Amino acid sequence: MTAHPAGALERELAIAVGAEHVEPTGDAGWRVAPGSAAEVAEVIRRAGSHGAAVHPVGTGSRAMKIANTGRPRVYIATRRLDQVLQLDEMSLLVHVQAGLTGLELERILAPRNLSIGDYPPVVLTSSLGGIISVRTPGKSSARHGFFEEAVVGVSAVLADGRTVHTRVAPRRATGPDLARALCGSEGTIGFVTSAVLRIHHKPESRLVASYQLPSVDAAVSAVYLALREEAAPSGLRIYDADEAARHFDAQSLPPGAALLCAATAGPTDLATCDRDLITSAVIAEGGRRGDDALAEVWWRRLHAGEPTPGPAPSLQVMATPGRLRPVYHAVRNAAAAAGATCRAHISRFDADGAVAFFTFTGGDHVAAAAERAAETAGGWLVGARAVKLDAYLRALRDVLDPRGIMNPGSFA
Repeated sequence: MTAHPAGALERELAIAVGAEHVEPTGDAGWRVAPGSAAEVAEVIRRAGSHGAAVHPVGTGSRAMKIANTGRPRVYIATRRLDQVLQLDEMSLLVHVQAGLTGLELERILAPRNLSIGDYPPVVLTSSLGGIISVRTPGKSSARHGFFEEAVVGVSAVLADGRTVHTRVAPRRATGPDLARALCGSEGTIGFVTSAVLRIHHKPESRLVASYQLPSVDAAVSAVYLALREEAAPSGLRIYDADEAARHFDAQSLPPGAALLCAATAGPTDLATCDRDLITSAVIAEGGRRGDDALAEVWWRRLHAGEPTPGPAPSLQVMATPGRLRPVYHAVRNAAAAAGATCRAHISRFDADGAVAFFTFTGGDHVAAAAERAAETAGGWLVGARAVKLDAYLRALRDVLDPRGIMNPGSFA
């Protein structure tokens, strides 16, 4: 692969997207903001011909943490790819460019009484291309499943500049599904420019409820009992006693007890049925109904911008249903052994697990001890890369990108 003078590449990028959309980054690279899928393809072709690496950076508003490969770099931002291309209210599908954030799409859909679905708002702050491309736990809801399941078609540019469009049809052809490969590929096999997403009507009713349970273990058991009974809540959160006291004006729970807040949505009868399933599961685990005003506060903080008491959690850990309880106790015990206090809540539930959020006092030694304890107990630190698919993605990238143009260093 032959590298050309940097000035020549900068001139070619300016030709592709306009000089006003090419910004030197100070690390032998340029941040480029294409305005169309055709411009993305042109940027990738020109970058490849100069031996440069191509890195997707979403809307370009966050700091870049990208391994240095010693090659010129082209960072492609999607902030100008922010349009809804088509909205089919009959099929409940929307074709949207990759640079639009989930929250911006929600604002566009809201006047039509439509929604992406009950996904965590913090996830929807990212660009849709970023949500689709990254491997991050928590991109799901108990009601609507994993975000990838909402993706019914993807358009992307490959390393050689070819544009691919996965088919949107009632039945896909047999064989490899490139749309699924692009989801979670972190820009290593293609640059997502747009996607067709399944959307939903806004629910007729939304109900919230709170419950008091004798322990966090009992609360986790109640949640998964309800999910096994096919309840589809729009939101769930478990607070331990210390976290509940912090979040709800010194709400007093017995030592070791837990507070469960739940929301259900849909046609009124279905929302009520889901709430009743959760209530039955709570009772089966020794719990009872609590003050629903607490659940209303929780929901407003989650979706209406009401401030949440700080500070931000010190540690986030993803765990499968069977490992949530061991992880919770392991981190609490590790913090106590280090002389720190610890409080926690658990949310982002789905069939595969949930995320536990821990807040503790103390220095770096406490965080390090808690992280080791979480991993030993079977948890996965949120922010740590998932590596199980790396071999598969390397093999696929070797075929689609033999020169290593797309996001090199991502598997380091």
